[in-house]
Amino acid sequence: MITLQASKIILSKALEIAKESENATVMAYYSDISSYLKEEDGLFSDNGVKKIIVMKEDEFEENEEEIESLKSIGEIVKVPSIKFDRINKIKVALMICTSSGILSKDDDVIALSGSMNQVDTLLFIDISKEKELLSFKGDIDLEKSVKPEVFEKVLRIALELANQGREGKSVGAIFVLGDKEKVLENIKQMIFNPFKGYAPDERNILKSNLDDTLKEYSLLDGAIVIDCNGVIETAGAYISVSAAVEDLPKGLGARHIAAASITAVTNAISIVVSESTGDVTIFKNGSIITRIEKVS
Repeated sequence: MITLQASKIILSKALEIAKESENATVMAYYSDISSYLKEEDGLFSDNGVKKIIVMKEDEFEENEEEIESLKSIGEIVKVPSIKFDRINKIKVALMICTSSGILSKDDDVIALSGSMNQVDTLLFIDISKEKELLSFKGDIDLEKSVKPEVFEKVLRIALELANQGREGKSVGAIFVLGDKEKVLENIKQMIFNPFKGYAPDERNILKSNLDDTLKEYSLLDGAIVIDCNGVIETAGAYISVSAAVEDLPKGLGARHIAAASITAVTNAISIVVSESTGDVTIFKNGSIITRIEKVS
């Protein structure tokens, strides 16, 4: 088990490296560094370094009194309240930060992670060249395709489905976000559209509590299509395009191929939940941006 002193050394080194770099941001989870935030010496409070503090949604709610003081230390980013291993903690945080424009392709990130509320992992990441955690083919600005809050909401729902299933059973799902007109041109309705006839506000995932509705319709074959503003267009949609997609790992099924294909011919983003593994895969421009593995 890593000692408190060893964890503190890793954190100190991260801040030291960031100071020596021209464009580096230190990113750490609140749970891993909370003990240092309360120390008198204010190790993580060093104002000479750009910092991102990642908080799970339940942590954010439980520590509301601290939020203002935390904002003076660094930018706060919320992620789903789901258990992840060290590397997937970093993947999720990077996806939220890049989708919202907090981080760009020109940024270097010193990502800290750990377990048991201690830091034991440090990764120096050049986003533009990163291939293992993130892999952007073409435009990295996801916010041009879909509102950040829409992406974050659907990602959270997908991760919850992957980790909890539905009624005790594993489920698979495809969510297609953004570029509504082109996406609708490349799908065929497999069932009657269950969202037809409802006002846009009633089917907007940001304005109505539709989490359970989305999870329920994810049980249907086909994709759920959501526009860039969060309005659900349809569910049970068959993706009829079959684009040539490159660099996809062998063994991916029809669901993943369809999700990749629709992003190859449109400016949409696809989020896929694998029924067999519980992994969540994100596609853009016909290729995988990242895969978030389920914690077994």
